[in-house]
Amino acid sequence: MCDMLSLRVIVVDDEKNQREMLAGFLNLKGYSVSTADSAESALELLGRKAFEIGLFDMKMSGESGLDLLRKAKDRNPELQVIVITAFGTVETAVEAMRAGAFNYLCKPINLEELLELIKTAGERHFLLAENRILRERLEELEVKEIVGVSAKLKQTLSEIARVAPTDTTVLITGESGTGKELVARTIHRLSPRAAGRFVPVNCAAIPETLLESELLGHEKGAFTGADRRRIGRFELAIGGTIFLDEIGELPAAIQVKLLRILEERRFERLGGEEEIFADVRVIAATNRNLASDVEQGRFREDLFYRINVVNIDIPPLRERREDAMPLINYFLQQTSARLNRPTKGISVAAKDLLLAQDWPGNVRELANAVERAIVLSRSDILDVDDFPQLRPLARDTETEAAGTATLLRDLEKRHIEKILASTGYSLQQAAELLGIHRNTLRQKIKEYQISRPSD
Repeated sequence: MCDMLSLRVIVVDDEKNQREMLAGFLNLKGYSVSTADSAESALELLGRKAFEIGLFDMKMSGESGLDLLRKAKDRNPELQVIVITAFGTVETAVEAMRAGAFNYLCKPINLEELLELIKTAGERHFLLAENRILRERLEELEVKEIVGVSAKLKQTLSEIARVAPTDTTVLITGESGTGKELVARTIHRLSPRAAGRFVPVNCAAIPETLLESELLGHEKGAFTGADRRRIGRFELAIGGTIFLDEIGELPAAIQVKLLRILEERRFERLGGEEEIFADVRVIAATNRNLASDVEQGRFREDLFYRINVVNIDIPPLRERREDAMPLINYFLQQTSARLNRPTKGISVAAKDLLLAQDWPGNVRELANAVERAIVLSRSDILDVDDFPQLRPLARDTETEAAGTATLLRDLEKRHIEKILASTGYSLQQAAELLGIHRNTLRQKIKEYQISRPSD
């Protein structure tokens, strides 16, 4: 919910008494208010200052409030405009709503109703601003390493974009090979801590006897062989992010230490007495069911709730098959460039083979398969023979056919929607681009229940 007192309001009315009355009332309520006596002066003010809310009188000398509304919304679509109109001219108000006004008030103005409208308009403004920032972040993510088009991946990207600007502890779950570390790195890269270090720790790869020293560091003489001070991973991550991969493998004694760090933001090196402030964001990951581990006493319940503030679950590749082809193309391009092995593409048969796999090793297994084929192939077009380790999966023919038909329908619907949007929903232009008759396009629109989005 937005802070109402942070709202900046511009009141535009050529009647001085009305303008000053509204401005004075809203100032008393704690809003930051500016005024203008014409559309022209309002546009000049809107060009210099940012506002969340506009109160525009519809009938003014010179340009009308409706003209001002259209120009103001062109400049700042997130500006929420409440129009003020004389009683009995509802048609004008309706026209203003169609032009993008948030709502309208009839004269004489009910001040309590005005306050309520400003409150809801402010909430809408901040929601639109948040959505815009989210879209910008998602656009940035889409051109990076996280590749795919599925709704499930888009949901994951949305969660990443929302949690990244915060300092919240995140638990990333998913099968091996789904890209948990990539998600963690992306959260760090989009966070205010991006200038700090991203320090990954594979909790399963470090022997239990060394894990505490690895995480917290140690002082000289802390144990046999400790001939110098060692800085631990948490200390290295101060000001940045520590990524605890396979956190379900942490032994009980280390779980206690980690819980204290999360609760108190402090720790000591082994053998040391100095408390170190842990200005560190913690992102953890696991392919285990930690809730089940808690029930069976293998993982501390209090620690589980501390790390599971926000959970981002990455679906396996078999549950988002539409992401496989974009990933294949991405790995072909990236791996060919990295290995300096120009590869022009992949045959249809090889694509079918790759798309038929369930990929139990997920994205990592797919990436490895493509790299192996590029390295060993004698041709610049990858074919079925370049993937000898893969075999077509035995599938139920009817189920496979139904699945293919559904996928084709989804693809056709998305393609028609894209073409319609690109032509401003002109049936004639869209039909020409699609290479079909207008009547056929009408049938497809009806069949797929395609409707033009409301402005």
